[in-house]
Amino acid sequence: MSACIDISHWQGFPDFEQVAREGVVACIMKATEGTSYIDPNRAANFVAATNAGIACCCYFWLKPGNGAAQADFFLEVVQPVEGERVVIDYEESGCSLTDLKQAIQALLDYGNDLRITVYSGHLLKEQLGNDFDEYLYEHTDLWLAQYTTGTPTWPSETYPDWTLWQYTDQGDVDGIDGNVDLDDFNGDNKALLEWITPAGKKPPTPQPEPTETVEVAITAPDTVKVNVTLNGAPVRRKRKLLFVRGPDT
Repeated sequence: MSACIDISHWQGFPDFEQVAREGVVACIMKATEGTSYIDPNRAANFVAATNAGIACCCYFWLKPGNGAAQADFFLEVVQPVEGERVVIDYEESGCSLTDLKQAIQALLDYGNDLRITVYSGHLLKEQLGNDFDEYLYEHTDLWLAQYTTGTPTWPSETYPDWTLWQYTDQGDVDGIDGNVDLDDFNGDNKALLEWITPAGKKPPTPQPEPTETVEVAITAPDTVKVNVTLNGAPVRRKRKLLFVRGPDT
C-alpha cells in the first residue's frame, strides 16, 4: 500500500481511521481552483485525517492567467502556517510558465517560509524540455504525475530527481469509496512525514505496519446477522480475516 495519497471532493468523506490502518501516513488535499472555487470537503477532511494521525497539506489547481491572484485566493482560504508545504497543481492546458512563476512568487511574498511543490506531468516536461530553469530549481521541488509501471521521466535538468510520484489514479484503499490517487515518495516514511509536515513541527508517529495475519472462523445460522469489528472499527473489504462457513450454515 502506498504511504501517500491525494484526494479532492471526488473521494467524499473517507474513513481516515481505516485509511491510516491501511498504512497511509500522508495525504494531500485539494483546497481551491482558480479564484472562486473552494473544495467543499477539504476543511472537514483535513481535520478528520489529522485526528487519525495522517499528516496533510493542500494544493490548488492553477488555471491559465493571473497566477498570483489564484495563489492569493488559496492563501486566503487555507491560511498556511509557518513552514507549511503548499502545492501548485500545474496541469491544465493553456497554463504557461509565467502563470506558474506568478503563483510561486505570490506564495513566497506571503512569507511564513512556505515550502512549495509543483505537481505536473507532461505539461511541465514539454514546456521545460531539456532547459534548466533556475527559478523553479531554487524555489520548488517536483511532484511528478505519470501513470506507468516502468521508470518515469521528468524534466531532470531543472529537477535532478522527483520528490513525489503519482503513479496511478486507480488506487483502492479501505476507508475510501471508489478509486484514489496513489503516490510514491522518494524516501522512507520518516522522510515523507518530515517533507509534508510544517517545518519545525514534530511529524506524527505512523501506526506500525501489520506483522501477522489473524484467522477467525465464524459459524452462524443464516438468520443471524454477524457484525465484526477490529480494534473497535467495523471490518470492511480486504481486512486480513478469513471467514469459514460451517457445514450446518
